[in-house]
Amino acid sequence: MSTRTALLAPVLFAVAACAASRPAAQPATSATSAPEPGHAPELAVGVRALDAGDYEGARASFEAAAKAVPRDAMALWDLGQACEKLGDGAAALAAYRAELEVEPDADQATAEIADLYVVDGRVDDALAIATRGLARRPGSAALHAALGHALATRGDRDAAMKQFEQSIQIEPTSAMRHFTFAVWLNKWHVRGAAFYLDRALALVHDDYPMTVSIGHEYRLAGVFDSCVSTFDAAIKSKDRGEPRTERALCKLGLRDEAGAFADLKGAVAAEPTYPQAHFFLAGRLAVAKRYREAAAEYQAYLQLAPDGSLADQATRRLRAAQDAAASERDAVAARPRTK
Repeated sequence: MSTRTALLAPVLFAVAACAASRPAAQPATSATSAPEPGHAPELAVGVRALDAGDYEGARASFEAAAKAVPRDAMALWDLGQACEKLGDGAAALAAYRAELEVEPDADQATAEIADLYVVDGRVDDALAIATRGLARRPGSAALHAALGHALATRGDRDAAMKQFEQSIQIEPTSAMRHFTFAVWLNKWHVRGAAFYLDRALALVHDDYPMTVSIGHEYRLAGVFDSCVSTFDAAIKSKDRGEPRTERALCKLGLRDEAGAFADLKGAVAAEPTYPQAHFFLAGRLAVAKRYREAAAEYQAYLQLAPDGSLADQATRRLRAAQDAAASERDAVAARPRTK
């Protein structure tokens, strides 16, 4: 269920949905220890696969674990998480519902179901299940956040803010609680997102996806200095196309044209298959009147993301760059030759 905006489409609930921690009553199986009593050995195999980013392998292992021990709530929870990572919302819902049959008060699973309902456009159902869950578990930060998500999606901003604030009061050391509230503040164009992003950043430690997501939200909040420094840390950890492209856009916010151009060139070099790097590099080349190079970068974007969110803009700008390049060629050809 991952999530980004029209430009670089970052994370909102892709990160939020799939980064939920294991329920406190169900500690994670150690990757090096024997399976805990009551769990199939496939559970530990799935945990290792999930931690390694092998979501297909994790799903297969968790399915096997749930089949071997049908009422293993932990296996069902982990199966839902793996399915969400794979973008299979229907399978994730089935896993979480099965978990609730075993543990009706499982607040994390209830919150995940509510969030998935919102993604599917079933906001009333999300509100209903989150409200019922809170009646059972009024101190659940996850359920307050899920109710806030549903209320915010419905357009009830004030009520949503209260739920997000409540979730943070209950779980102040959760980076995700602070981050989620900041995302909505940005979406509502309400000041204050930077405060919660600062808190989230202090809590993420070495979580690369969350660091990138926080940097993106700093940019949307217009806090460009914090944006740049956040992506400095992300790039030091893993030099890829997305953080370099995002840092370039932050540098443009600081009017650092040279720095932005260097980052976009670096983004294309670091990850040639990242489409947005080509799109934004093309824009800087066009500003510099390097139209042929700009056209080539727009073409690269369209080859990589023909149906991407920027495809229409890229198509229009490609034509404009090609026309400008042709005009330059004609102008050069029309100049009188000197002896």
